[in-house]
This record gives sequence, C-alpha cells and structure tokens, in this order.
Amino acid sequence: MTADMPMMQSGETGVTASAEGTVTKIDATAGTITIDHGPVPEAGWPAMTMGFTADPAQRASVTEGDKVNFTFRKTEGGGEIVSLAKK
Repeated sequence: MTADMPMMQSGETGVTASAEGTVTKIDATAGTITIDHGPVPEAGWPAMTMGFTADPAQRASVTEGDKVNFTFRKTEGGGEIVSLAKK
C-alpha cells in the first residue's frame, strides 16, 4: 500500500468492490499479489499500487505484467482478492 492510501473508517471492512489493473508483483512468501489499479469508487480509494492477499491458485493464475479485472474484499490490512481474471 502507498502512504497516500486513505485509512478505512470503522465498519468498512468486508465491503466488496471491483477494479482493473496491472499485476506488478507476486509474492508467494507473503501470499500477496501487488496490483497497480485505477480509482475504486466503491471502496473510496484513489488510483494506487497495493498488495492484496491472494490464495495460491490466484497467485498461480497470473504473471507480472498481466492486465486483470478483480474483485476484492476490504480488510483491516487492505484487501483480499475474491476473484481474479486476466483481461
């Protein structure tokens, strides 16, 4: 996550939103996929690059540089990918 990411307000966790972006990093050790994505109005987020928690199958389904559409759930730590598809 970047430093300019707005902090979530109480009660915002669990909100689901969709976005599109470009995979910039896959980190198997941390269990994350980092995505450079556009603004996400449903989440109140500006465009940014951030890491999302992703399961092993999701991490294996993409490579760095892939353009993706994804749905995520907001969590205390940022976001967790619910679904992920290459464009």
